[in-house]
Amino acid sequence: MSDRILSPAIGRGVYPEREASTESRFDQVAVSLFGNLTRRFRGRLRRFHSIVPRVNTLGEGLGSLSDDELRRDVARLRQAIRSDGLLFEHAAAAFALVREFASRRIGMRPFDVQLIGGWILLNGMVAEMETGEGKTLTATLPACTAALAGVPVHIITVNDYLAHRDAEWMRPVYEAMGLSVGVVVHGMSPAQRRDAYHCDVTFCSNKEIVFDYLKDRILLGRQTGQIQMRLERLYNDEARLDRLVLRGLPFAIVDEADSVLIDEARTPLIISGQADSAWEIRVYVEALDLAGQLERDEHYTVDPAKRTLEITETGRDSIQELAQPLGSVWAGRRRREELVRQALTAVHLFERDRDYIIRDGKVHIVDEYTGRVMADRSWERGLHQLIEAKEGCEITAQNVTLARISYQRFFRRYQHLGGMTGTAHEVAGELWSVYRLGVVRVPTNRPVVRRALPFRVYRTTDEKWRAVLERIADLHSSGRPIL
Repeated sequence: MSDRILSPAIGRGVYPEREASTESRFDQVAVSLFGNLTRRFRGRLRRFHSIVPRVNTLGEGLGSLSDDELRRDVARLRQAIRSDGLLFEHAAAAFALVREFASRRIGMRPFDVQLIGGWILLNGMVAEMETGEGKTLTATLPACTAALAGVPVHIITVNDYLAHRDAEWMRPVYEAMGLSVGVVVHGMSPAQRRDAYHCDVTFCSNKEIVFDYLKDRILLGRQTGQIQMRLERLYNDEARLDRLVLRGLPFAIVDEADSVLIDEARTPLIISGQADSAWEIRVYVEALDLAGQLERDEHYTVDPAKRTLEITETGRDSIQELAQPLGSVWAGRRRREELVRQALTAVHLFERDRDYIIRDGKVHIVDEYTGRVMADRSWERGLHQLIEAKEGCEITAQNVTLARISYQRFFRRYQHLGGMTGTAHEVAGELWSVYRLGVVRVPTNRPVVRRALPFRVYRTTDEKWRAVLERIADLHSSGRPIL
């Protein structure tokens, strides 16, 4: 196998990223008709097993070398990759060196199945690996290899804790390979973030990197030509090129890919600025007052499971009648119905101490996926202000959207993308249709001995969670880890 694995264009340019593209209707139909067939075919390809014998062969004798001799091998390999491009032979040599250093530095030697998983990631696909098979260690193989090729690597996790933990855990391996490691977590300054992203390998959560990207896009604006950006440095002490946080979107390895790329795919990430609209405070109070005069099921319907709310035809007529004395703001049908719908949503679908908390007289959003308080975030389209009015807090000015993007659109802009998860087969069709990511199931290192026990059914949710807690306590008392 002699084809280059990574395109020479990856990571090149002022701000490398894939151009946003829109699919034609024909493309969408073709994907829906043939996506599953293509996915299954790609998933069965045995070419990913070819990396194992080659790495084992190249790894023979490495154990007898000193650390200095290994580092000289790394330097020679780096030079060969920069000269020839990342070929199969170079990747196998890099994997062998990473495996040897991992064994020496952290006492963990990647198994053959982890070599297969790393090779899948380096080829821009999703590796489905069972829980406990060592995805964090697996990621070091493609990350080190790509970084040796001069490609900045982002290893993206679902929260700050995992980003920091994985970075510190694997740092000795990366540093032994002569690579720098950065970590981006909430609360860091732009300068600290810039330094972290300028490392060879950067660990961060999905939310942090998306907001950093949006800030860069606001800074770049529409003028992103390489020549123009470089010329700015000649006459501007604060050139945009020097204020960018990221170095573009060259290569990402996404942990828990099903959660990040599918479950949260359409979640909008928004950067806003405050508008001067003091008159809106009165409108929000009036909207809540109108909402309080409407009757559930008669004027509006609520679906708590789907978290949706719809106004009935009777409700629209009542809103028009009730809003008539309130002035010109309420004259437009769409505007008044949207205001009342948002007010009803604030009252019936957003719950204190579940969706938000009150701290120091302010409403703070609670992330539904992590449970973490996001003090610097707010809901859009007046919803945040309506919740503030509902809770009797000081009403802040509504934010104006400066930039927004979904995870789906963001990750499609990476020049090279790979992912890891234990449950990819359930969403393989979506991963292919949205991201063109094939899924390959990696066998376990040892045969699975897990047994499927019968279902337990409880009458109430409280009984179910009481049983869960009792089971956790039993396992914990015996010293067994619990996921």
